Amino acid sequence: MNFTASPFEKCFFEDKTFYIKRDDLLDPHFSGNKARKFYHFLTHDFPHIKRVVSYGSNQSNAMYSLSVLALKKGWEFIYFCDHIPRFLKENPMGNFKYALQNGMTIIESKERYADSLKLIDEITLHVEEGGRQNEAEEGIEILAEELMADIKKYNILNPYIFLPSGTGTTALFLQKYLPFKVFTCSCVGDDSYLQKQWEMITACQDFLPTILTSKKKHHYGKLYVELYVIWKRLKEEMGIEFDLMYDPVGWNVFLENVEALEGTPIYIHQGGILGNTSMLERYARKANML
Repeated sequence: MNFTASPFEKCFFEDKTFYIKRDDLLDPHFSGNKARKFYHFLTHDFPHIKRVVSYGSNQSNAMYSLSVLALKKGWEFIYFCDHIPRFLKENPMGNFKYALQNGMTIIESKERYADSLKLIDEITLHVEEGGRQNEAEEGIEILAEELMADIKKYNILNPYIFLPSGTGTTALFLQKYLPFKVFTCSCVGDDSYLQKQWEMITACQDFLPTILTSKKKHHYGKLYVELYVIWKRLKEEMGIEFDLMYDPVGWNVFLENVEALEGTPIYIHQGGILGNTSMLERYARKANML
């Protein structure tokens, strides 16, 4: 599995020009920001490793990407999550379904992080939730190099980057390697949550991205009609399907702030659309209850 540079496209939305870095098209089975974060593990040899252990949500993009990595490497994959809804158990779909098909063993635990640590030994690779760790830097540095080549090719003046964040790992390392501003927003917690995520990765405060906020707070994982609407409009007007969990929140914040930002905007499409199956099912059930 060898990556070539992901596509870079000029798009229009609400009469504005955006460039989109299509990391969703890196590889059919190993794409987006998780492919960048796990690039180090994919391309290096770990002869002593026999299994990978991680933790997070039951529809995590990282969970699926780790299942692909483990399958390719011949590793056992054990994943801890705090809860699997009965509906999902009875109707496997999205990242959950395909990670199981790849051989994942999933364990429900209210102490998912602590229990994952109990399995660490000399044959185990332990991966932090969402790939929040220093090994992610290698793949994200390559993404930064690709972006610099894209910007040169398209002769983009005064560029800046925007991408929504979970752990903020991708935004953090992009800002380290790019000579212009990287903007992001927190999709999981508030600004202090994102700052704490960065502090877990590095004590250096010299290359932190700039956090943008919205007038309206959207709680992680909760369904909002206006977020579905913006996702649908983006798909119809750009012809691009975005992730339904992070991207609508990101675009909502981005569009709210874009007029105040100087320069040419570049949006990073970080993949994750495999999880849209379960999100669309949730929105359909919500619509039936309205």
